[in-house]
Amino acid sequence: MNTATQTETLALSAVAAAAVLSTAAIAGESVTVPEVAPYELHLIPLSRLRPSSRNVRQSGGTAIPELAASIARVGLLQNLTVITSPDGQWFEVVAGRRRLAALKLLVKRHKLAKDHPVPCLLVPDTSARTVSLSENVQREPMTPVDELFAWKALVAEGRSLEDIAADFGVTPLVVKRRLRLANVSPRLLADYQQGAVSLEQLMALAITDDHAAQEAAFYEVPQWQRSPESLRDHLTRDEVDACRDALARFVGVEAYEAAGGGIRRDLFADEQKGVFLTDAALLEKMARDRLTDAAESVRAEGWGWVDITPRVSSAELHTFQRARRSRREPTKAEAKRIEKLEAEQARLQDKLDDEYDDLSDDGAQALHEELDRLGEQLDAIEQTLVVYEPGVVSMAGAVVSVDPMGLWWCIAGCCALNRSRHCGRRSGQRRTHTQEAKEGQQMHPPPGAVCRRNWCAA
Repeated sequence: MNTATQTETLALSAVAAAAVLSTAAIAGESVTVPEVAPYELHLIPLSRLRPSSRNVRQSGGTAIPELAASIARVGLLQNLTVITSPDGQWFEVVAGRRRLAALKLLVKRHKLAKDHPVPCLLVPDTSARTVSLSENVQREPMTPVDELFAWKALVAEGRSLEDIAADFGVTPLVVKRRLRLANVSPRLLADYQQGAVSLEQLMALAITDDHAAQEAAFYEVPQWQRSPESLRDHLTRDEVDACRDALARFVGVEAYEAAGGGIRRDLFADEQKGVFLTDAALLEKMARDRLTDAAESVRAEGWGWVDITPRVSSAELHTFQRARRSRREPTKAEAKRIEKLEAEQARLQDKLDDEYDDLSDDGAQALHEELDRLGEQLDAIEQTLVVYEPGVVSMAGAVVSVDPMGLWWCIAGCCALNRSRHCGRRSGQRRTHTQEAKEGQQMHPPPGAVCRRNWCAA
């Protein structure tokens, strides 16, 4: 706590007047005399202060760096309460342990002199525990909602987020989060203060500034649908979750923003989560445009048709019939290459199996990545060995799409009885990210089709 009562403020004014008259105080020495009256404020050098075992607060002591930053910016706003040590050499702090720790931290950081004069209320030894307990229990903290409105009022006064953050030793993101909470519907804030709404629910609802939408999401659903996750999903149901959506991974959030796409950010989510894209049509158009080059390379193979379909489900792919194909024997050069890759793959797998316990995490990761690379090379060779009966390629086609991992892929060798209905959904329609995730986990090409995956090019 870094605040002062009216009585303490008046006492501090008296200390300031006494400091002008006292040469000892000016010299940074204690102005206490043996016959000092009880409950008097004195300026005591920080180096002569130490914690007291009679401080009743045994827990706490957190957020010391933040308190130190606040004291450095706005000063110590509340005095410490001390008693004289038995040997008379020290003053023991019975109330204000966090403030003392923060002051010591500022000395360690060379922002205060070790003999910096600290305003202290000297109390009789017999009153130590009573005074310590009184300071901790005879106070009423601000309500959470009052605190939120106080942060909002600071901004209304014209203070910058960075300046406010520096005053309280927090990051600008902390200030943004509190301002976002202060902007939640007054009805919800009132229920939060009464305990009817949890902080986690409030944070989920704060993803939008629309008070009507916030209240509808909370009050118009059953109690069991008010989890923070459900509330957040409800408010973003028409948007694309960049963390989970395949097209968002394929296109990239930065490229989408550069193209003028709208973004909604959840300030309370992790750095890698909480980004929602508000223009699904733009996202799909960008994905389609980026798939064009891949589609042209596939079309050059002679397929009768090539469709660009950014979003495609397993059920849609299974509407195709299987094109007849066979596997040719590899040439001598291909067989030699396959043998070499498989031998290297086996060597690395043996090393991984035999030395796994001795490998570092980075070493094991490097081996797994190399095995994946070799597997991709073998798959690429295998694809070249698939051949179709004469005339099949010109009759069949391929679908170029984006897989659940955000890679472009080609499903070749597809035959459709009715070309106009090979996908039951037009490309302009989109599924929700929840449907996409469910379908994506089971997305498989039709039996017999050739599937090729590639990392998307920037």
